[in-house]
Amino acid sequence: MLCVMIVFIIAGYAYGEGKTRIVTDLGGRKVEIPIKINTVFVDKHCAMLVYAIAPKMAVNYVFKPSEAAKQYLPKNYCENKVYTDGSAEEIIKLHPDIIFMADELNPSVIDKANKMQEKVNIPVVLLEMNMFKYKEDLAFLGDILEKQKEATVLTDFVKTYLDQIQELALKIPAKEKLKVYYAEGPNGLNTDPSGSKHSQIIDFTGAENVAKVGIIPGMGMSQASMEQVLVWQPEIILVWTGNADQLVTYKYVTSDPLWSNIDAVKKKQVYQIPWLPFGWFDRPPGTNRIIGCIWTANLLYPNIYKFDMVKVTREYFQKFYHFDLSEEDARKLLNPKPTI
Repeated sequence: MLCVMIVFIIAGYAYGEGKTRIVTDLGGRKVEIPIKINTVFVDKHCAMLVYAIAPKMAVNYVFKPSEAAKQYLPKNYCENKVYTDGSAEEIIKLHPDIIFMADELNPSVIDKANKMQEKVNIPVVLLEMNMFKYKEDLAFLGDILEKQKEATVLTDFVKTYLDQIQELALKIPAKEKLKVYYAEGPNGLNTDPSGSKHSQIIDFTGAENVAKVGIIPGMGMSQASMEQVLVWQPEIILVWTGNADQLVTYKYVTSDPLWSNIDAVKKKQVYQIPWLPFGWFDRPPGTNRIIGCIWTANLLYPNIYKFDMVKVTREYFQKFYHFDLSEEDARKLLNPKPTI
């Protein structure tokens, strides 16, 4: 009888008397979570990770898809969910079983998670917002949410494509690395340098990010000047559009007289990054970057990364967005052709 009592006490300490368990999140924090999780709250940076594995568990959505984007998302993407990325009061009202947060892991982010958990008295679990850590994120989520099979499908996709890209990128000689500029902002003179979470795809695919500016934490978008871009002389310009279907940045870069002095513009090596249903390269820096990385690799080095992009895109949409994309729509998304 005494042995039974001792086991019960130990189990109660480790597992909340059979109702909870202790996990170590990806920020290294020990968090007591329910053994059975039915509902979760997501912040911006982990929303796509969670939606890919367990879309029905989320009680909120954090991106309002445009009408154009809705064509490429399942109809229930926002159904029965509240639009918010969360004040403490909003989270408490939704009473999820657990909260997921993701970011570049550092002491301030860990402190933020601890303070949020204290405020709402709901477990906060940190994930890592890093392209090199998707397999760890997905496997960890699969274990917590009891969605191991779903997680395996997604990690297998990452292994098939991103692992291959990462391996081949290391073999590209320095002298053969393409010089790439990431153009943001209405006139293309905002950018993110190497080492930024917003431009991580350039590093990942083995190209050289020409921007030599400081990294701005958070939203990024460091300022560059036309004089600097002239010195950098990128061979390829990748354009992010902050104005959705209007494609303001692409139109400006390809038509402005000052930009016409850049070799990439002269040689028509300016490419609009696909943006539906979410940006394929960045903003948000979520799992949308997986298909964006494959697209970028194939664009920059087609002789190295030989992907059937229509096939890969359809596979990605089915597995990560739970949407059956037609071949025609895949081609349309892969080749945005802005008119000037």
